[in-house]
Amino acid sequence: MAPLMDWLDAEYTGRLAVGKLEADGNPTIRDSLQIQGLPTLLLFKGGQELARHEGAMAKPQLQAFVDAHL
Repeated sequence: MAPLMDWLDAEYTGRLAVGKLEADGNPTIRDSLQIQGLPTLLLFKGGQELARHEGAMAKPQLQAFVDAHL
């Protein structure tokens, strides 16, 4: 998913911010976000979780997921 996150960051510049979290190295944050499976994509708006997807996605699925919540 890392290459797709880089694509997402470039494709949606100015529309959303992309951040990555190393789950194993940040167990406190991982647990506070209740991340169960990897990869997990979380969308936030105004500090509130807007949407969540667990599992890998292809580029068209990722784009549809993000577009549905922008």
